[in-house]
Amino acid sequence: MTRFGRFLPSLVVLACISGCRTVPIPASFDAIQVPPGLSAQEVEVAIFSGIYNKHPPASYDPSKPLSGEAFDRFIWENYLSAGRTRSWFPESRKPGTVIAAVDTRGHYLEVALAFDTATIQTELIQSKNLQQENGQIHRKVIAWIDNLHEHIRRELNRLATLQRLETPPWTKPG
Repeated sequence: MTRFGRFLPSLVVLACISGCRTVPIPASFDAIQVPPGLSAQEVEVAIFSGIYNKHPPASYDPSKPLSGEAFDRFIWENYLSAGRTRSWFPESRKPGTVIAAVDTRGHYLEVALAFDTATIQTELIQSKNLQQENGQIHRKVIAWIDNLHEHIRRELNRLATLQRLETPPWTKPG
C-alpha cells in the first residue's frame, strides 16, 4: 500500500470533522416585523411566496381580499399543491402558522412560521442529518433560516408597496 493510501482514510475523517461544524441553536430567531397595514391574508401570501422565493401569482390582487374558502383554494392551488423543490417548500398550514421545510441531499429541516399582522416568529420543529443534539445544530441551518427570512421580508415589503399605490400596476391599461 502506498504512503498516500495509508493516510487517505485519516484525511477523509479530518475533512468531515472540520467541514461539519455545529453552532448553538438560538433560543429564538429574530421576529420578522410586518409592515403596517398588511392584512393577515397578505402576510400569509408573503410567507408562501418567500418560501418559494418568487412573487405571488399574477392572479393575486391584494386590493381584493378573498373569502375564507376562496383564499384556502388559492393557497392550495398556488402553493401547497406545487410540491417540494430543491430549496424551501411548504409542508402544511393551519390558522396563523405555516410549516416550511427544506430537504436537500438527505438533510431535512422543518420550521413553524407563526404569524399575525405585526410579526412572524420562526420556531425550529425538527431536523434530520443536521447534527442536532445537546443544543447544537449544523452551522448551515442558521444561514438557511436567514435566507428564508430575507425572502419573506422582500415579499412583505413588495405587498406593502403595492398597497400604498393608488392604482395597482396590474390594473393599468397597456
